Amino acid sequence: MGKTYLSRFFFFLVIGWWSLLDVEATAYSLRQFSSKNGLSNSAILSICQDCDGLIWIGSCDGLNVFDGTELRLYKPVDVRNNLSGNLIDNIMEAEDHVLWIQTNYGLDRFDTHLQTVQRFKDFQDISCMAKTRENDVLVIKDDGYIYYFDRKGLKFHRLNAKRLAFEDIQYICVDSANVLWIFSSSGDVRSYVIEKKEDSIPELILQSLFEQEGELFWTSGEGDLVYFIDGAYDLYEYDLRSRNKYFIADLKEEIAQRGQVPSIVKQRDDYYVGFKSSGLICLKYQSDSKVKYVMQSIGIESGIFCLFKDRFQDIIWVGTDGQGVYMYFIDHFSIRNTLLDTSDYQINTPVRALFLDDEQTLWVGTKGDGILRMLRYAPDTGGKFDVERLHTGNSSLTDNSVYCFAPSCWNRLWIGTEHGMNYYSYRERKVKEFPVMVDGKTLRYVHSICELNDSTIWVATVGEGIVKIVLNVSDGEPKVMFTRRIVLDGGRRASNYFFTSHQENDSILWFGNRGYGAYRMNVKTEVMMPFRFDQEVSNQAVNDIFAILSNKKGYWLGTSFGLTHMQSPGNYRVYNEADGFPNNTVHGILEDGEHNLWLSTNQGVVRFNIEANTVQAYNRQNNLEVTEFSDGAFFKDERTGTLFFGGTNGFITINENDLTAMEYMPKLQFYRLSIFGKEYNIYHFLRQDKDVEVLELDYSQNFFNLSFVAVDYINGNNYTYSYMIDGLSNNWIENGSSTTAVFSNLPPGQYTLWVKCRSNIMGKESKPYSLVIRIAPPWYMTQLAYWGYFLLFLLLLWGLVYMAIRRYRRKRDIIIEKLNRQKRDEIYESKLRFFTNITHEFCTPLTLISGPCEKILSYAGTDGYIRKYADLVQQNAQKLNSLIQELIEFRRLETGHKVLDIQEVAVDEHTRGIAESFGEWVESRKVDYQLNIEEGDRWNTDVSCLSKIVNNLISNAFKYTSDGGKITVEQCIEGERLCIRVSNSGKGIKKENLDKIFDRYKILDDFETQNKNEAFPRNGLGLAICHSMVNLLAGEIRVMSIPEEVTTFEVVLPMLTVTDAKSGELKELKKQVMPISDKPVEQKKDIVADYDASRQTIMIIDDDPSMLWFVTEMTCTVNGRSGFSSKVFPLASTDRILSLLLIFIGMPSSNAIMRSP
Repeated sequence: MGKTYLSRFFFFLVIGWWSLLDVEATAYSLRQFSSKNGLSNSAILSICQDCDGLIWIGSCDGLNVFDGTELRLYKPVDVRNNLSGNLIDNIMEAEDHVLWIQTNYGLDRFDTHLQTVQRFKDFQDISCMAKTRENDVLVIKDDGYIYYFDRKGLKFHRLNAKRLAFEDIQYICVDSANVLWIFSSSGDVRSYVIEKKEDSIPELILQSLFEQEGELFWTSGEGDLVYFIDGAYDLYEYDLRSRNKYFIADLKEEIAQRGQVPSIVKQRDDYYVGFKSSGLICLKYQSDSKVKYVMQSIGIESGIFCLFKDRFQDIIWVGTDGQGVYMYFIDHFSIRNTLLDTSDYQINTPVRALFLDDEQTLWVGTKGDGILRMLRYAPDTGGKFDVERLHTGNSSLTDNSVYCFAPSCWNRLWIGTEHGMNYYSYRERKVKEFPVMVDGKTLRYVHSICELNDSTIWVATVGEGIVKIVLNVSDGEPKVMFTRRIVLDGGRRASNYFFTSHQENDSILWFGNRGYGAYRMNVKTEVMMPFRFDQEVSNQAVNDIFAILSNKKGYWLGTSFGLTHMQSPGNYRVYNEADGFPNNTVHGILEDGEHNLWLSTNQGVVRFNIEANTVQAYNRQNNLEVTEFSDGAFFKDERTGTLFFGGTNGFITINENDLTAMEYMPKLQFYRLSIFGKEYNIYHFLRQDKDVEVLELDYSQNFFNLSFVAVDYINGNNYTYSYMIDGLSNNWIENGSSTTAVFSNLPPGQYTLWVKCRSNIMGKESKPYSLVIRIAPPWYMTQLAYWGYFLLFLLLLWGLVYMAIRRYRRKRDIIIEKLNRQKRDEIYESKLRFFTNITHEFCTPLTLISGPCEKILSYAGTDGYIRKYADLVQQNAQKLNSLIQELIEFRRLETGHKVLDIQEVAVDEHTRGIAESFGEWVESRKVDYQLNIEEGDRWNTDVSCLSKIVNNLISNAFKYTSDGGKITVEQCIEGERLCIRVSNSGKGIKKENLDKIFDRYKILDDFETQNKNEAFPRNGLGLAICHSMVNLLAGEIRVMSIPEEVTTFEVVLPMLTVTDAKSGELKELKKQVMPISDKPVEQKKDIVADYDASRQTIMIIDDDPSMLWFVTEMTCTVNGRSGFSSKVFPLASTDRILSLLLIFIGMPSSNAIMRSP
């Protein structure tokens, strides 16, 4: 017991000693993130880091995520994936990319990649969570039972464990041996061995493994280590595997002062203890001390809700009550901000000069607010100090715009202002005037002062060149003995803007001019050598010199175009934004103890490693609150190595620390996708193809930006990136500090994007990381489409071959059809000619049959028997004559010799007469015969054609109408057309035969097979003649038939122009009369004709002797010389003979006669 009290005595003794000395506090840096950095709320309840290194921050108003460069609130694209509540009390990652989040309204399972949320509202109150070795989730609900989450069934199962007192539970965890530990404030610490078979609910086997007695004040832990505070407020570390505990510290007084402990973490060998109401402390491990842990205060005074140790870097994440998140980390350098635009200082003008004197007084010169003196300023600790203001109103300061300070060997401090020079006398403790006249003018615009020795001062002015001042200090007060101005371009103001000066040694001074480069002056000879740098850089801004520094590596010049390194005249290089600088304008240059150059710019400061040529930038992401710096506002304290840089709203100090942060090269990951400017969840487009992750995009999404990042929370902005795209280029593209690769109009195909990063601090490159990008082609460029194109090509080829064959066959068929048609025309013509010739041959016998029959029938002495058969012979002769006439008429129509005789005809009477002539057949066959003929219609047409058309149509109707059927004849004028319709009932005409009834080729082919048994035997010429005559009359003929019902023939004739019939007949006759030869006919001498001049003479010519006999007989009979009785022809005269001859000429034989030679 004595040893315990003794150790506690030494512990409190050391605590008291460390409260006086803040040793090694500067080895760590603090960086704050609050609402101004994008945090949704400054009260932070929980912090978690996922497997990708992203930090998830649970606040009182939403879930935030931080990737090292951007802090943002989680907002799902789909509102259905909102969390159950905004108050995020606890966050735990189980399996990769899956967070379990306890909100004020339930427990949520959140997939960070797919951004989907599964809510479990049965766990509304605060629950205790842990994960097993297999990443299974165990939850103790407010009912005191342990629940297991089935990842396959996506539901919870209650386990077979005894009910716990939920309100006493402080901490649960599962160690590496898969043992569940449950710590309760009552001291009831349970341990369960988890036994689980494949795809089954685990069983818990209770074991008593924890031997600590008494109540527990607080418990937490990480991995196999548990930190607990017992009832005596002693902090212990307990190893779950070895079951050993170690005393760390007595926290009784701290708990009494600060209150409840919400979290403890261990970093290296140090412990960090957060107090819910008042700040954070560190128990620093001392290996060489009897008391191993001493207390060190951390600069966070607000309440602490949670602590989290980073999984990859030396960082402690601190969640506070109202101050957001602090990042407490080891850094090689500590940077402190001193803001002057606050209520403490109320200076709203830029800092233009800085100087720390031997009395630890920091002089701060401003542009417009005079001088701010910080007394007893401690640059390494930033401790408290007093402040004094000097301005034109309370001192001899010539102007409130102060541009430079310069120490003097005479216990003075030179001050350069807008309107001249002053100096501060340490002996008199006041600012004194120092008027300088140069060429009769007061010295102005003093931006740099260099006291070369105890009697010479060199002054750089802006607009008035360089001024040399020789002093007289014999009486202790400096007085001007001599001045000389050195100017460029004859004193032209724009050429004499000298902003800085630098002393290389006792005899060499450098001056920096804006626009005209640097000038190296030998003060002994006062000869200046100019150095300009725009010959090779091709940028005039490189000649704007604001700062100059020299070291073993050469000369370093801060310009408007970056940092210029000149090793020798003509050998120089420029470093700027292309090398990782945040800005090109370098206002100040300082060198630290490790020979790194620190540069102040318009967008932060840069640490430049001159050996490795690496760049580390510090800006607002590094908690830098002064980011825009000023010309001339830089100073190095050689005693402490502290660097000062002044800017527009204050100044910063940079101190080197003893501890060194571990080297860290983060894993590079792809995490953002923007298509046509709209951001999408990249994981919705990622697919696993075997072992390769593929980003699949549609061809319409080939304009996209892909972001990648190296998650480094300490130096996240100090990486440069480069990428290469296999399939497009084999060259690496330098992307600078930009973390976005832009792709425009990427053709369909598969590409591999390679990305690597380079640490500007270490100068090392990461290994290349790859992502396969697959741009899906449009449907018409897919493999299936190409197969389709191939099949279509084959089909097209087959089609072309088929069309060629078909075309060949069609051509062949056309030729064959043409030949067949030609042959058929020839056959048709030969048949028609044959039938026509036959009819001509029939004419003479028919005349000899018809003539005698007429004579027999007209002879009164003929008995009944002879008359009966003569009458039968006469009737058939007439039918045969009708057939002959149709053939001759058809021939005439086919050969185009039919001449129309258009006359105005009373078509109503004409048609009615023809129709009524069939009355005998109407009565004999009991046909329903209807005539619908308009009265009074007159029409211009050819009478013979019209008669044959009507007669043939009606004859055709009777031919195909059964006994008792119906026939309708209609005639009317519709518009300017004469319409004739003949309908009949009967069998009708099949549809496929409608087009054949007017086919002229079928007529003669079927001539010998025509029906001869009908009442109206037909030969088929009637319809063909109708068709030809209708066409000749410029009309139309149509047929409509409904089989077994009705068939209708319709003829439509137009009105034609009346012609002269007689002239037409004469023309026709003239065509048929053979020309008469003028050659005299030679008479044969052996022919003797008895010629009686007193009697009339008729000459009859025929090639048939029978015809000649018949005509002669008839003529002789008329003259009383025949064997017949004279009663037959009682009136024998010439007129009677001519009349009889005309009758025979009217017979078919007249055609033969006319055509006989």
